[in-house]
Amino acid sequence: MNVFEIISAIVLCVLAVLIIAIVFMQEHKAKMGALTGASDDSGFGRNMGKTTDAMLGKATKVLTIVFFVCIILLAIVQKFMA
Repeated sequence: MNVFEIISAIVLCVLAVLIIAIVFMQEHKAKMGALTGASDDSGFGRNMGKTTDAMLGKATKVLTIVFFVCIILLAIVQKFMA
Protein backbone atom coordinates (compact mmCIF):
# COMPACT_ATOMS: atom_id res chain seq x y z
CA MET A 1 0.00 0.00 0.00
CA ASN A 2 1.29 3.38 -0.90
CA VAL A 3 0.64 6.66 0.88
CA PHE A 4 -2.24 7.63 -1.43
CA GLU A 5 -4.15 4.42 -0.67
CA ILE A 6 -3.68 4.86 3.07
CA ILE A 7 -4.84 8.48 3.01
CA SER A 8 -7.83 7.66 0.81
CA ALA A 9 -8.82 4.77 3.08
CA ILE A 10 -8.71 7.07 6.10
CA VAL A 11 -10.78 9.71 4.25
CA LEU A 12 -13.35 7.08 3.24
CA CYS A 13 -13.63 5.81 6.82
CA VAL A 14 -14.09 9.33 8.18
CA LEU A 15 -16.74 10.10 5.54
CA ALA A 16 -18.58 6.86 6.33
CA VAL A 17 -18.63 7.63 10.06
CA LEU A 18 -19.83 11.20 9.38
CA ILE A 19 -22.63 9.97 7.13
CA ILE A 20 -23.77 7.46 9.76
CA ALA A 21 -23.66 10.10 12.51
CA ILE A 22 -25.64 12.63 10.47
CA VAL A 23 -28.27 10.06 9.50
CA PHE A 24 -28.71 9.13 13.17
CA MET A 25 -29.09 12.81 14.14
CA GLN A 26 -31.97 13.32 11.72
CA GLU A 27 -35.49 13.27 13.07
CA HIS A 28 -37.60 10.31 12.03
CA LYS A 29 -40.36 11.28 9.62
CA ALA A 30 -42.64 8.27 10.08
CA LYS A 31 -44.29 7.68 13.43
CA MET A 32 -45.86 4.44 14.55
CA GLY A 33 -49.32 6.01 14.24
CA ALA A 34 -48.77 6.31 10.51
CA LEU A 35 -49.08 2.53 10.24
CA THR A 36 -52.62 2.59 11.59
CA GLY A 37 -53.69 5.80 9.90
CA ALA A 38 -53.58 7.86 13.08
CA SER A 39 -52.06 11.30 13.03
CA ASP A 40 -50.25 12.86 15.96
CA ASP A 41 -49.74 16.16 14.16
CA SER A 42 -51.09 18.58 16.74
CA GLY A 43 -49.55 21.72 15.31
CA PHE A 44 -47.36 22.37 18.33
CA GLY A 45 -43.74 22.33 17.34
CA ARG A 46 -44.57 21.28 13.82
CA ASN A 47 -42.07 23.70 12.29
CA MET A 48 -39.62 23.39 15.15
CA GLY A 49 -36.26 22.15 13.93
CA LYS A 50 -37.13 22.27 10.24
CA THR A 51 -34.01 24.24 9.51
CA THR A 52 -31.89 21.71 11.41
CA ASP A 53 -33.52 18.82 9.57
CA ALA A 54 -33.03 20.58 6.25
CA MET A 55 -29.39 21.26 7.05
CA LEU A 56 -28.80 17.65 8.09
CA GLY A 57 -30.52 16.43 4.93
CA LYS A 58 -28.32 18.60 2.74
CA ALA A 59 -25.21 17.51 4.64
CA THR A 60 -26.18 13.87 4.13
CA LYS A 61 -26.61 14.38 0.39
CA VAL A 62 -23.33 16.26 0.01
CA LEU A 63 -21.31 13.79 2.09
CA THR A 64 -22.82 10.84 0.21
CA ILE A 65 -21.90 12.38 -3.15
CA VAL A 66 -18.36 13.12 -1.92
CA PHE A 67 -18.10 9.55 -0.60
CA PHE A 68 -19.05 7.99 -3.93
CA VAL A 69 -16.82 10.35 -5.90
CA CYS A 70 -13.89 9.40 -3.66
CA ILE A 71 -14.61 5.71 -4.21
CA ILE A 72 -14.76 6.16 -7.98
CA LEU A 73 -11.54 8.21 -8.03
CA LEU A 74 -9.79 5.65 -5.86
CA ALA A 75 -10.85 2.85 -8.21
CA ILE A 76 -9.62 4.80 -11.26
CA VAL A 77 -6.27 5.63 -9.64
CA GLN A 78 -5.75 2.03 -8.52
CA LYS A 79 -6.51 0.77 -12.03
CA PHE A 80 -3.88 3.05 -13.59
CA MET A 81 -1.30 2.39 -10.86
CA ALA A 82 -1.53 -1.39 -11.23
